[in-house]
Amino acid sequence: MFGQKRVFRAGLATAFLLLSLALVAILVAHKPAPSLAQDGTPESTPEGEDSGGNGGVPDPNSEDIVERGAYLVRVAGACQDCHFGGGDYNVLYTDSLTIELSGGNPFAYEPFGTVYAPNLTTLGGWTDEEIENAIRYGVRPDGSTLLPPMPYELYADMSDDDMAAMIAYLRSLEPVDSVVPEPELDEGTTREDVRTVPEFDLTAEFPAPDFTDPLTRGTYLASHVSACLRCHGSLAEDGVSIDPIGPANGEITQYTQYGDMTFPELVQSRMGDWTDEEIKAVLHDGIKPNGEPIFFMPFYAFANLTDGDVAALITWIRSQP
Repeated sequence: MFGQKRVFRAGLATAFLLLSLALVAILVAHKPAPSLAQDGTPESTPEGEDSGGNGGVPDPNSEDIVERGAYLVRVAGACQDCHFGGGDYNVLYTDSLTIELSGGNPFAYEPFGTVYAPNLTTLGGWTDEEIENAIRYGVRPDGSTLLPPMPYELYADMSDDDMAAMIAYLRSLEPVDSVVPEPELDEGTTREDVRTVPEFDLTAEFPAPDFTDPLTRGTYLASHVSACLRCHGSLAEDGVSIDPIGPANGEITQYTQYGDMTFPELVQSRMGDWTDEEIKAVLHDGIKPNGEPIFFMPFYAFANLTDGDVAALITWIRSQP
C-alpha cells in the first residue's frame, strides 16, 4: 500500500496519516464506558431467544447504552421480580424479558404493613439524579424514603457507568398507566419509622472495579446488581439494614403473603460439595442437586446471564465462609 503512495507528495501523505490518527482518536473517545454489562465476550453471551418483544436477550456487549441497561435491569438485576405488573407470578417464567414493569405487586406484609412495588415505566417526570438517588440511596424526589423490600443499601455502590445504563433503559420504557396502591402501614407507623434516608454525597463518584478478576466481578454482581444478599445475606450492625459485604448467612427475614421466610445461606458448610454445574443448574433452572425446585429464585432472569457472569457468581459463592 505504501508503495502506491509514492506518486503523492510527502506533504499529502503526512496530512493523510495525521487525519487517520485523528479519526482513530475520535473512535476511541466514543467507545462505551467500561461497565459490568459490557465486559462479556460474544462467545459468552447467550444466543437470542424469542421473548415476544425485543427479539431476544439483551446484548451486554452492545454499544447501545439502552441495550446494556436492559441486560442489567432484565437479566443481571432481575428487577421484574418485584416490579412486574402484578397478577400471575408465573408469567415471569415465560415473559421475563418483556413483561411490563408497571408495579403493583404487594410486598412486606408485616411487621409494619403492606407496600406495593412502584411503576418503573412512569419516571418521565424524574430527573436522572432523582432516579439514581432512589436506586442508590432509597430516597424519592419528595425527600421521603423508599420502603422495603427495595435493597438500596446494596445498590449504593453500583458503578456510575452501570447506573447510567440502567437509567437509560428505564427511560426507554413505554409508559404503562397502572394504579399502584399507596402503602398500607400499620396504624401510627410512618415511612420514617420503617426506614430513614441515609446521608449521602451528591458529588460522590463510583468507578467500576476490575471486572477481569472473577471474585471481584462476582462480589460486585452479588452485592450491587443481582442483589443476592437481599435474600441470602446478613444484617448490618443496626439490625435493620442489609450488610452489602455479607456474608451470605441467610439471616434476613422476608415478609410475604405466604408468611415470614428466610432463605438458604450460601456458605461452604451447605454448598461446599456442590459442583459448579450443580450451582449453575440452580441459577439457570432453579433446580437443586437433589432435583427439588427452588421457589422465589429469579432463575428465569439469571438463565440469560453470560457464562462469565455465572462463573463469577460461582466464584463468589465459593468465597463465602
